[in-house]
Amino acid sequence: MSSFVTQPLFYPASAVFLDDSADFLDGLRGVFRDRQLNRFFMQPEAALDFMRSRDRSVPLIRMAGEGYSRVERGGGNALGKDALCDPTRFEEVAAVVVDYEMPGMDGVQFLESISDIVCTKILLTGAAGDRQAVDAFNAGLIDIYLRKGDAVMPTALAGALREANKKHCRLRGCIGVHDVGATYCDPRVVQVLDDLAARGNFVEYYWRPEQDAVLLFDAAGKPSVFVAWDADEWAFQCDTVADAGGPDWMRKGMEKRSLMPLFWPDQAYRPNRAVVPTAQPIPVPGWERAFYSLAPLDASAVEAGLSTYASWRQRRRQLH
Repeated sequence: MSSFVTQPLFYPASAVFLDDSADFLDGLRGVFRDRQLNRFFMQPEAALDFMRSRDRSVPLIRMAGEGYSRVERGGGNALGKDALCDPTRFEEVAAVVVDYEMPGMDGVQFLESISDIVCTKILLTGAAGDRQAVDAFNAGLIDIYLRKGDAVMPTALAGALREANKKHCRLRGCIGVHDVGATYCDPRVVQVLDDLAARGNFVEYYWRPEQDAVLLFDAAGKPSVFVAWDADEWAFQCDTVADAGGPDWMRKGMEKRSLMPLFWPDQAYRPNRAVVPTAQPIPVPGWERAFYSLAPLDASAVEAGLSTYASWRQRRRQLH
């Protein structure tokens, strides 16, 4: 029986804000300042048209059929769409934030009109609207409701939008097969990856099936690679180096866990590699004999023409 795991994926996606108060929207613009991602509307019709134009259905990954059979026959390590190859991914709407009290169409009615769009739906209530918010939540029309007057509302909203972006990406991750990539889906490794992304100003990352590694980009579009091996993967990598006649210093260092080779753009050691950089392996917290490393990549080591968040923002600025 095959093992299926959803692989790490994160990239910035858009958020839509709808409120009939210009002053309140200006306040939100001061908190959520990225004008490339965050879009603000006072008219429900304009917001609805925008969301319909940006709607991207969640890709269905079939566990049967020709695509699955090809992978089972050894034709690949993953099922699903490769988000890194989609230059429009940053335009997808991960969340919509709507005021309840609006003339003509209230917030609940608006969210009901987009019930078929898969995104996180957040309702903001004022002095009135709490009961309606609870009813809408119980009916599955909204995911979160917050009171506009609460002092912690901006902080709570920022946290909700971060989680909405993560959820949006989780729904779109590839599925690894043949146990490839299983290490990266372990919650302990996911936590390490998220912590590294936050500390290193990495704004996007993508599991790469052919390398069984995670490719990260910072806000300037500079790439790095994250590699994580459990005990079984260490044994496989050590055996590969030995079987291929790799250098003794590498094999001995790997056996002692004093170095971690970076085989990118390959998954394992290849005899024709003239230079193999190494990094210091770092233990994965809470996981005995599992280690990871993070190392910068030269831009030439990454496929040319990939659309990163940095390049997308630059194109958007040139157009506007």
